[in-house]
Formats: sequence, structure tokens, C-alpha cells
Amino acid sequence: MDAGDGPGYNATFFAPPGRATLEQLADQMRRSLDDPCVKVVLEAVTGFVMILNQDRQILAANRELLEALGREDPRWLVGLRPGEAFNCIHFAEGTDGCGTSRHCSACGAVLAILAAQVTDTPANGECRLSLYRDGKLEAADFRVRATPLEIGGSRLTALVLHDISALRRREVLEQIFLHDFLNALGGIAGWSELMRKGADEQSAAREIAALAESLKEEVDSQRTLLAAERGELAVNSREFDAREPLAKLQAIFSRHPCARGKTLSIAPLPEETRIVSDQGLLLRVLVNMMKNAFEASAPGAAVRLWFEWQDEAPRFVVENPGVMPDEVQARMFERSFSTRSATGRGIGTYSVKLFGERYLGGTVGFTSGAENGTRFFVTLPPRKPSERPAPGGTQAATPPEASLGTVLLVDDDEALLRLGKLFLTRLGYRVTACRGALEALRVFTASPGSFDAVITDWTMPEVSGETLAQSLSAIRPGVPVLVCTGMGESAIVSPDGVNVRGVVSKPFTLQTLAEALERAIARAPARALPPEKPADQPEVP
Repeated sequence: MDAGDGPGYNATFFAPPGRATLEQLADQMRRSLDDPCVKVVLEAVTGFVMILNQDRQILAANRELLEALGREDPRWLVGLRPGEAFNCIHFAEGTDGCGTSRHCSACGAVLAILAAQVTDTPANGECRLSLYRDGKLEAADFRVRATPLEIGGSRLTALVLHDISALRRREVLEQIFLHDFLNALGGIAGWSELMRKGADEQSAAREIAALAESLKEEVDSQRTLLAAERGELAVNSREFDAREPLAKLQAIFSRHPCARGKTLSIAPLPEETRIVSDQGLLLRVLVNMMKNAFEASAPGAAVRLWFEWQDEAPRFVVENPGVMPDEVQARMFERSFSTRSATGRGIGTYSVKLFGERYLGGTVGFTSGAENGTRFFVTLPPRKPSERPAPGGTQAATPPEASLGTVLLVDDDEALLRLGKLFLTRLGYRVTACRGALEALRVFTASPGSFDAVITDWTMPEVSGETLAQSLSAIRPGVPVLVCTGMGESAIVSPDGVNVRGVVSKPFTLQTLAEALERAIARAPARALPPEKPADQPEVP
């Protein structure tokens, strides 16, 4: 059974599912690397070069790509798809990873690969990627060319990406910033001329002051965006009342040009409104959400804004009555995409995602449909239950959804961590994903009886999977451990006291992961509360 087989796995939002088995991948990789044509492509072609199989999985890559991804061993990429290698923010949203989410239907890389496979001729395109690098949101633009190859009777694809991010950023600067800057400057010059000719000085002064303020805001916005993309933006979090940004929004949009002829409705607030965040950055996020909502609304329409709590997390929601087409939804949050022009816009929604997630640590998203129109939301990090009073008494905890069990998943690579979580969730497990051994140890120590199994990478920097497994087993003897590794099963020696229930080889498939985990949990003894920690129990170094 392929990764895409079985109930619920055949349908995707776009590209077909299914992945090669480990044996097929090994054979395809060997034949491609032995072919002189592939060697020439990898060594002579500039840009990021990948050789893909018919399932869009990477078989080989050039040194330039490995260096950009911070990798030495090319085997790390084998079996991944391009979006998974780059850690695209959307790859885990589909039923089978990269290419299968709703957003993938607008990805120039996926479109070019599929076109080359279907027509057996080269295909070109452009790809805008929103990706996570070292846990931070970034944006990149690539020119794409996919060229079909036939190697040893197998049909492969050479995918080449050239980074054109600097070019697109310059276009944005020219088409947005300079355009808006010159418009405001022209308005100031015009009103100044009217003042000299005896026009109403008070009215002219108000208009000039408003235009000057918009100029300052435009410059500040661009400066803040550039600092954010360079990772230089400072975050100043403090406690404040959610009423404060809501009042500022009401004042801003009472006179904002995009709100003329439209109304703003702010819903009544909940009893508790104290939150912790950077109010300035949060206000920038909300202003851009509001501008997007007003610009998408017809004259006479109402834009709704409200604050609420969702599972102890503060959340702001902006709603407008319009519905976005599917092709627009698929490209939302791209740095250079906009519903208002073909090129050079889209900074507003992109900055909402950048500020809201990378700097405020929250979650930014949207829904759009006939029932509720379009809603954009930003959910900030949750507060502990003890920090927020529960009006009307304590609320009973919601029982967890039925599942096959709870898995602690550990890997130092974020892309592989997200792919593993995607697969496990599809299989019906609850998943707690930890990037690295130290985070996993903290999570496990807090609730050692909560996990039916642990899946951990064996080779991690700072603290290895072997050391982690020993520490977890000391806290809860007998906890089932699955080892995930690219070194092969023969390289794994189970340490004393560690209940290693199997080895999952990288790159794993849905099938291999499902079978290994099912065997591990089936063989595991019934869970019991861990014994009290002895005084001399070793800690992870």
C-alpha cells in the first residue's frame, strides 16, 4: 500500500498522492547518480537543482541547494518533496505533504513539475514560497524550470530554482512604497498651494497634517517590515487591556480613506480583557487586517471586529461580507500577491503573517465562505488557566477526541518534524511534536504517563536521541521507543534500560510509520504512573 492508499488518503486538493517505497527510492537514487547526464546537470547548472521521481520526491540535489539548506549529507533530502525540503508553511496541510494542499494549486513549482510530467516537455513558472527557517517565517521568490529526463527506463524530472527574491522586493518598493509616497507628497504640495492662494487655512492644515501622518506611517511600515525580514525587529511585550488597541482601531478607521461609505462594528467584549503582547506590533497586524477587510467590502457594507478567548488564548477576528475566490485563497499571505493588481502588492497580508507568527508567536489565518463571509484572525499565545479567571465558575475540561494513542515525536529538523506529525495525525494519533531532546524531556517530565510511545531521531545536535531515550526510560521505565534514523537499522544498538520497539528508516512513508508504531504500541505493557524520581537520577546534559 502506498502512502496515498487507504480510506481518506486518495483524495487531495491538487497533485496526486503516493510515494515510492524505500526499496524503490534506493534503486531510483542509485540509477540517477550513476547516470552521467544527471552528474552534469548537478555539477554544471546554476541555481538550486533537484532530480525528482514521478512521485515528486527528491532523489539527488546539487551542492548549492544543500548549502542553502544548511546540510552536508545529500541523503537527508532523499524521499522528501521540494516543499518539504524548503519547509514551506503549507506542505503539512495536504493529505500527503507537498503538492496536495489547497495552496499547492497556485504553486509555480508544482505546476511546472506536473506540466513537464504530462507533456514530456520543459515547463517554466514562478514560485512564491512562505517558509519556516530556524522556526522563523520567511518569504522567497523563485524562477522555476522543470525538464523531463529518462534515466535507465525511469521518467524523472530535473527541477531548477533561481532565487529572484531581491528583484521582487525591488518591484514592491517601486510599485507600492514610491507610488503611495508620491501620492501623499502630491497631496501635501496641492494643499500647500491652496493655502498660499487664500483657501480655508484650517481645512488645509488638517489635510496636510493627515497626509504627513500617512507619509510617516508608510515609512515606518516599510522600515518595520525590512527589520522584521532581517530578524532585527525588537519585541516589547507587556500586559495591557484589549480595549486599548480596539479603541485605536476605531479612531484610525473613523477617518481612513478605505473606510469611507462603510461602517465598523465592534462586538461587546468578554469579561476578561487583559492580555500580554507587543501592543505596537499587534496594532500593525490588526490595522492591515482591517484595511484588507474594508478594501474588499462594497459601499454600505459593515466590517465586524471582535475580541474573544479560544482555549485560553486571546484572539482578534475581523470579518467582512465578501467571499474570496479559491484561487485568491490559495495564494493568501504570499509576499507579492494581491487581489488588487497583478504584481507588486500583497504586503499587507504577508506582514500580518510575518508579525503575528514570527514575532508575536501567535497563529494567523482566515476562512472565507458564503455563510460567514471572510474572516481573518490572529490568535496570540495562550495564557495559563491560573492566569485568567473563569467567569461563572470553573469549566469542565473537554475530553480528548478518540484516537489510536498519543505519541511524543522528536526531531531536530523542523521540516521532518512537521511531516511526521502530518502522517501520524492522518493515521489517527494525537501528536506532541518537539524540536530537539531538551524540549522533549521537559514535555515528557511534566506528564510522563500521557504518552503511548516515543518516536525520536537518533542523531541530533547537543543531545542525541540515545541520551534522550535513556533519560525518558529512567523517568518511566518501559516506555516504548521508536528510533527514526537515516543510518539504517544495523547502526542502532539499544542502550541498557531502553525499550526500543523498532527502527523507522528515513525517509519514512505513511505505511512504514503506521506498521512500526502499531507493532510498538501493541507490544507495550499497560501504562502505569511512573515511580517517584530518585535523588540520583541523571539529567540530560
